[in-house]
Amino acid sequence: MLAAERQRQILDRVRRDGTVRTAELAKDFAVTEETIRRDLDYLGRRGHVRRTHGGAMDASAPLGELSQSEREARKLEEKIEIAREAVRIIGPGETILLDASTTALELAGHLPENMPVRVVTYSLAVIERLAGRGDLELVQLGGIYEARGRRFSGMVTESALRLLKIDRFFFSGAGLDPIQGISEPNPEQARLKRMMIEISSWNGALLDHSKLGIKANHFFATPSDLDVVITDRESKAYAKGQLKSVPYELRFAR
Repeated sequence: MLAAERQRQILDRVRRDGTVRTAELAKDFAVTEETIRRDLDYLGRRGHVRRTHGGAMDASAPLGELSQSEREARKLEEKIEIAREAVRIIGPGETILLDASTTALELAGHLPENMPVRVVTYSLAVIERLAGRGDLELVQLGGIYEARGRRFSGMVTESALRLLKIDRFFFSGAGLDPIQGISEPNPEQARLKRMMIEISSWNGALLDHSKLGIKANHFFATPSDLDVVITDRESKAYAKGQLKSVPYELRFAR
């Protein structure tokens, strides 16, 4: 394949998925990672992509947070795999807290029937996904509704949360940096998730491979805050090089 055609296909993938990783592209195009890095540098010089650690992201995408519908459309297969792995951790009788991420939404959709758990969330999408389930207890944290993220936040949300015992908090973020931890573009969401991490007895991050090595503006979880990071199989190459000495368990979707 000519370099120009490969670069065109890479750009199509960036625009479709939002982010790409060098190792994954090298495998798919059967070329070296150095070749892919040159391709991404070329696309970056022309303003089509923004280079990130281990890959690139769409330069035309806003640096801020995506809407719920935009997030749901990206990396859906990986999110489903991660959700199925996360469900294996949950025990009967536990109270789990789910954030408003689309990966946590998939976790909600994969909770097995007749599993006695309490689900706490501030996500309207999670409430809608579980509203017909009579076999579990569903707790909605109220507050000020934000239509773009389809979630509640603010003082009412935080006050209600303080009254609850949380066994496990499952959440996502915009990116995971090996040193600094997990970050969000939205400062209010970062602050809320920081509080949830401090309240919960156990914290599990749900992150597909496109988020590894990415930094957003507001960090809310350090590596030592995490009990587990669950990711997809495409993350193994990155994990082998960058996540060798982390203080949390690293689990890959099966």
